[in-house]
Amino acid sequence: MDHEWDGERHDQMHDQADDQADEQVDDREEDRVAHYTAIADELDFETLTVLVVAGARAEEVRSVVLAEAAPAEGEDLEDDEVSAYAFVEVDGGVLAMEYTGFADPTVAALTRLSADGRSVAVVRDNISAHLRFGCARDGALLFDDDEFAFIEADDRTRVPDELRPLFDLAWVDLDADDPDEHDDRNPIGVALAMAEAVTGVDLTEEDFERAMSLPRSEWHAVRTLAYGGPAESQG
Repeated sequence: MDHEWDGERHDQMHDQADDQADEQVDDREEDRVAHYTAIADELDFETLTVLVVAGARAEEVRSVVLAEAAPAEGEDLEDDEVSAYAFVEVDGGVLAMEYTGFADPTVAALTRLSADGRSVAVVRDNISAHLRFGCARDGALLFDDDEFAFIEADDRTRVPDELRPLFDLAWVDLDADDPDEHDDRNPIGVALAMAEAVTGVDLTEEDFERAMSLPRSEWHAVRTLAYGGPAESQG
């Protein structure tokens, strides 16, 4: 009997420890979402692309982004056909950003940037309300979707296990009786928290402010709508 009681007590203690660990993970995820939501609110992000590359230098990231999206010399573009990127080095990697939400990098660029053991993530939102999240590690695409918060229920298996707890905070079940009734967290905050989870780069408000405050001469022109879109994302 004593042995049985000891076994039951051990199992109960083990279950309690698991529950406490789960709560700690949840708290940490909630904290990161709150952190990035506060940044997005404070800096009034409405349309933007954020690219985070771990273990890289600014010139390396700039080279890949501009190689696929920089206008050709003498190319005549309308105002809505051009944007510009800022690149700054942060603790652990590089933050790159642009303001239109129509100049995010292609999947091919993500995989190139993640080569040789690096990790990369992109978050993109624009006036079409297309909120993209994509990520790659060690030259391989992990996940990419042009409207990640609205993927079909069966497609959630595409989301890496390491991102599912965060992803589920933003996911909207469009097949629900009332899809508007979901956990009302800022999806930008969730997406930026997922970018941190993939890359390990903890971005601060000061990092974003430093990029945003670069002089005009240090912003690099790119064409808009250079990204591959959903078809490439699935490819």
